[in-house]
Amino acid sequence: MPTLVFYTLLFHLGSSSNLTDKGRWTVVSLIFVTTCVIPVLTVVMFKATRVIRDLNMVNRTDRYIPFVFITLFYVVVSYLIKGQEWLTPLMYNCFLAITTVVVLTNGITFKWKISAHAAGVAGWLGFIVAFQSQFASTNTLFWPLVWSVALCGLVFWSRLFLKAHKPAEIWAGATMGFLVCYAAVVFFS
Repeated sequence: MPTLVFYTLLFHLGSSSNLTDKGRWTVVSLIFVTTCVIPVLTVVMFKATRVIRDLNMVNRTDRYIPFVFITLFYVVVSYLIKGQEWLTPLMYNCFLAITTVVVLTNGITFKWKISAHAAGVAGWLGFIVAFQSQFASTNTLFWPLVWSVALCGLVFWSRLFLKAHKPAEIWAGATMGFLVCYAAVVFFS
């Protein structure tokens, strides 16, 4: 989801950065590696070393160690990217919002199995709605909005179909993800 957020931010908001197209793709690639590839490899490593029983992490307790590691990783990346020349305040606020959603989701997981998937996709939707309201004249957000709504529906349905979550867990994750990401842009950018 962070990759989609940064793609949307860099390629669909006209005034979001002064990077060249190559620079924008470099940032999107950096975000993809640090927020997708490394966490996925970590979870696979935890499965291979039998720290977790299965990749689906059906039991809430299986989520603890991978989620703590991923949370720490996001916090470290947030710290390391701060002050980078290419990073605008809007991009940093977006990354902090994403990190906040990860921290909250993972903290809640210790007590209740909230849907991290729903939080992620609804967070992307929250960013798009906020970008539309804050940057109405300099954006091309129609297709990202269509894709984010469709992805929300698909992810919510799949989590229910797979019996990975109950509706309340999905709605709680979606509401939290949407509100945190929307507020980060509207109130702090």
